[in-house]
Amino acid sequence: MRLKLIILAMLASCIAGFMPSSAHEGRPIYVEITQEEDGIFTLRWKIPPVLTQSETPGIEIVGEQCASAGLAQPPSLVGRRLYRCAQGTQPTKVNLTYVGANPVLSTLVLFQEASGESYSFLAPPSDRSIELPAKPDFKTVVQTYGVGGFTHILDGYDHLLFVVCLMLLIGNVRKILWAVTGFTIGHSITLALTALSGFSLSPNYVEPLIAFSIVLLAAEKRVGRMDSLAIKYPVLIASCFGLLHGFGFGGALAEIGLPYEFKLQALAFFNLGVEAGQILFIAAVLLGVNAGRAVVMRVFEAPSFDMSLKMAVNVAGLIAGYWTIERVVAVWV
Repeated sequence: MRLKLIILAMLASCIAGFMPSSAHEGRPIYVEITQEEDGIFTLRWKIPPVLTQSETPGIEIVGEQCASAGLAQPPSLVGRRLYRCAQGTQPTKVNLTYVGANPVLSTLVLFQEASGESYSFLAPPSDRSIELPAKPDFKTVVQTYGVGGFTHILDGYDHLLFVVCLMLLIGNVRKILWAVTGFTIGHSITLALTALSGFSLSPNYVEPLIAFSIVLLAAEKRVGRMDSLAIKYPVLIASCFGLLHGFGFGGALAEIGLPYEFKLQALAFFNLGVEAGQILFIAAVLLGVNAGRAVVMRVFEAPSFDMSLKMAVNVAGLIAGYWTIERVVAVWV
């Protein structure tokens, strides 16, 4: 038994070391264009530190008779540059120049007019020359925030691991669907609260607690008590944990920002994007489990598959424990 635990701990440590410890490591490149006055614009950018110096793109704005009014700077993670354009015009594009390939980072563009009105949108990693719309329309909001929510949940390894543990704990497909519905309601409440009112919890508390919620589910499954709260009231437990995870989703949405004229629509489609990604993931897990069960039943015996599921729960719990400790330590370092 001790040897098995050692092997599981080593396996979990290896997996956790290769997986991002945070659900939000896929932060976009942030580009801000501010109109200071007619024909004068300030370009600011912030690039996630996941890129090395050699991968950092050069960023510039393009428009009618637009030219940099400052000295040329080498690519850097954080920067600022002043531009002068022809009077009555504004930049029409943002160009990103990579030395090599784009390491799959989206680009968040925020445009602020001199009047104080602003809008933002998210461009996919494939866009290196990003068109600046005059103003965001409903179609742009649907694409930006729907895709943003979809990619966020699929990049959120801790959220997905929580869903996996929830599925393994409950087992019954009908109960799984009800529990996931409760999880959706829970995170929708705190997501809306964070996005619309600005109320949120610090990531220093949210991120470790999200990881610890996975540990709790894995422990519940490992102990296997049929009278536990998670087994008797899975919808209630999933809803409570959903409230916590919603603060994590809210943090990601805050990084993207909400367009002034389409706040509710953007929030709704970001949430729908999260749900679409979650449903796709659950369907893939169910198909994988059923296919694995069929293969094991044909080649081996049923207990072999049950042991594989138990091992999966143990590995998930160890990975989440590693993340919890790492995130708590990161707060104090």
